[in-house]
Amino acid sequence: MRAIVFLLLPAVLIGSSIPLVNQERSIGLFMIDGGPLLIAQEDDGKEILLIFLSETFESSRIVRLAHVRPDRINDVALFGGKLILVGHSSSRPNQRSIYVCLIDLDGNVLKQKLLNFPGAETWAEGLLLHEEGIYLAGGYNTLKRGWFDAFLLKLDWNFEVVWSRTTGGLSDDWFHRARPVGSRLLCVGSTESKSKGKADMLIVLYDENGRKIFETSFGGTDWDKAVDALQFKDRIFVLGWTNSYTPHRSGLLLEMSLGGKLIKENLLDLGSDFSPSGLLAIGDWIIVYGVVWNRETRFDPILLVIDKDGNLRNKKIFPLPNDQTVRGVVLWDGQILIHGESDNPFTGKDVYVLALDVESILRRAQLLSSLYLS
Repeated sequence: MRAIVFLLLPAVLIGSSIPLVNQERSIGLFMIDGGPLLIAQEDDGKEILLIFLSETFESSRIVRLAHVRPDRINDVALFGGKLILVGHSSSRPNQRSIYVCLIDLDGNVLKQKLLNFPGAETWAEGLLLHEEGIYLAGGYNTLKRGWFDAFLLKLDWNFEVVWSRTTGGLSDDWFHRARPVGSRLLCVGSTESKSKGKADMLIVLYDENGRKIFETSFGGTDWDKAVDALQFKDRIFVLGWTNSYTPHRSGLLLEMSLGGKLIKENLLDLGSDFSPSGLLAIGDWIIVYGVVWNRETRFDPILLVIDKDGNLRNKKIFPLPNDQTVRGVVLWDGQILIHGESDNPFTGKDVYVLALDVESILRRAQLLSSLYLS
């Protein structure tokens, strides 16, 4: 078996930080007819921003939704030339309710709703659009017990509740993402009530009517949390982070059958703190993205290339000034577009976009995989 040496060739095509007056948080990035569209929210004023970008990812126009100020937007989806945004807002002091909003690309609010559940506090972290409706994943608390249950909610296209489901125990549990697995719904997050340590990865599969097909958890003696998942080659891959198996935070990639049986666990130990944000599939490869402590340059964006068996085949760190956060990626025209936030010594935090060459990154993974197999 030969040792693997990572080849660090240039892969960044272009990058742009978008300086604004206040601190902003990136929520979503979409490619529309006029070019890239970045959705962000101000941390303090809570204002939602539609930032239209040029081909070099510089701001060409900003639409501010000054009259729409939910406490927090966590996820956004684009369909039919319109945006659905979800998160939470305060319905009364110290009580959160799920907020959902439909806007057009001119910033006009077409529909918005605060979903109040009597005697409960709720929030939405993940959004999944399906032909049958809208699915929101997050947390639910009856206010009497003092802890959260993981929460899955189905809405129709008029934002009316079709059904809701909770799962949990005698401590905090919540969902971070909902992903499609065929016609079913896979929800992943964290459980403190069914854990071996402080918290475990929570993985639950539902059918389209909200019937639970399986529920499982995975973790060690410390903190473990699932942040994303995908169906890939008749398997389910669940991505999370862990403090249970290394002295620093590492990534954890679980490979499971469609029936919920654990096939393989892959520890993504990069030798320093690594916080994965998500994953996607490109051909025969899985791309894991997030940020890693790069010592001299602090937290920097990173891409990991994983083969179909869950083995790490390539990694690429993108050193940038100050700390970075990665919120998501978009595939477009042979590029991987990364968006997130970058620390700014003057404003505190700006949003940014990086464009990376997909072929360059995957070519190195294919070469390294060939060397490994030989």
